[in-house]
Amino acid sequence: MEKENINVRFHHLGIGDDYPVRIMGVINLSEESFYKGSFVPVAEIVLKAKAMIAHGASILDIGGRSTAPHARPVTVSEEKNRIRAALDALLGSYDCDAVYMSIDTQYREVAEAAFDIMRSHGKEDFFILNDVSGLKTDRDLADWIGDVDKPVILMATHNKPGDSLGIEETIRDLAESLELLESRGVDTSRKAIVDPAIGRWVPEKGPDYDLELCARLEAFRVLKRPVLAGISRKSFIGAVLEKKDPALRLQGTLAATAVAVYNGAHIIRTHDVTDETLDTVELAAALRKKRTGRKGP
Repeated sequence: MEKENINVRFHHLGIGDDYPVRIMGVINLSEESFYKGSFVPVAEIVLKAKAMIAHGASILDIGGRSTAPHARPVTVSEEKNRIRAALDALLGSYDCDAVYMSIDTQYREVAEAAFDIMRSHGKEDFFILNDVSGLKTDRDLADWIGDVDKPVILMATHNKPGDSLGIEETIRDLAESLELLESRGVDTSRKAIVDPAIGRWVPEKGPDYDLELCARLEAFRVLKRPVLAGISRKSFIGAVLEKKDPALRLQGTLAATAVAVYNGAHIIRTHDVTDETLDTVELAAALRKKRTGRKGP
């Protein structure tokens, strides 16, 4: 295992071995989501954001498109309008200085519109791009990130979002995305977080792949970038526990969260920013610290 500590710092937010595990709360603007209970209408966004921040969220992940298999297709224009409405509501009526805004999109047009809104509110330093395609869907997005030089979360992708199979291929695909970003002049040692793409993003990616990713999360330290684990209510939890309905997967999510933190996650992306999630993360991080001597995971 790589011994060197792994850290990044975005404006005033530190992420990595020397910091607490960060909580990313999902602000889901898509009614097409696999977990219907996660949808947040625009009228409820401010209350949802306040609750997440009060329960320890450092980052709000705002997404206007479901990437779940069989979800209704959404145009780039529709996705952009959803995210713009959410940001207008959040930034226009609530002081969000305590939290970063992660824009979950694969498209430059959407990212650029979101960034422009945040910049108009003086919040451009709180912008993070979260691209589930690892910058492979829209290559113009990599160019744009090179221009604005803002932080990026890169999810493992071979040909389409989340289709990397196995630890070795997942590491290779993440390394490829990091190299793409570096080729655009971005110092990824300061600006990038990696996401191993836990979840059944493609039909052939069954539960065994996700169980392996969770169990061997420390393998991703070879990339020398902080690791995000997006495990909230995912299908592998339902498969193991025989819970077809994502609404019944909270306990399984908490168990998987504890394992992910213990095995190296620096960020937990979750629909459930609650005291239970925070307690789970803190205890797992304490156990990890006892084993490794690191403050964070």
